[in-house]
Amino acid sequence: MIACMMLFSTAMFAEKGDMWLGGGFSYGLSSDYKNFGIGVKGQYELLEKFRADAMVTYFFRHEVSEEIKASFFDISINAQYLFGEDDFHYYPLAGFTFLGYSENAVGFPSEFKFGYNLGAGAEYNFSDKVKVYGELKYQIVTDRSRLIPSIGVMFAL
Repeated sequence: MIACMMLFSTAMFAEKGDMWLGGGFSYGLSSDYKNFGIGVKGQYELLEKFRADAMVTYFFRHEVSEEIKASFFDISINAQYLFGEDDFHYYPLAGFTFLGYSENAVGFPSEFKFGYNLGAGAEYNFSDKVKVYGELKYQIVTDRSRLIPSIGVMFAL
C-alpha cells in the first residue's frame, strides 16, 4: 500500500513524461486451466528510466473440466525499470493485480482476489510513435497463481 502511494505521488510531481497506449494478447498458464486473453495497456514515464504500466485483460472462457468453464478479468499495475539503449529495451517488472474469476457464467466475475506480479519484458521501438513488446510475468494470487506470457503493440500519445 505504501509503495503504491509513493508511486502515485511521484507521478503527480514528475514532469509530464512519455505516454503510450496499445493492446495485446496474453495466455494464462496454470496446471488447472489455460486460457487466451485480450487486453488494453497504458504506460506513463515517471522518470527517465522508470515508468508505471497498467493493463486490463479479459481471459476468455475455457473448459477446466466437463462441469466447469472458467473466465478471468485481470487489472494489473506494474512498475518497470528500463535497461538498454536506442530502440531496444528490456525491463524487470513488479506490481499488483486485481483478479476476477467466474465459473460457468458470462458476465460479472463471481470471485475477486488481490495478488502480485513479478516478471520481465522487452520492447522494440519501430519509430518514435510505434513499438512492440513481449512480457513474461508470474501472478501470485491465492488459489489462482499462474504464468502469463503477453505480446502486443503500443502507440505514443
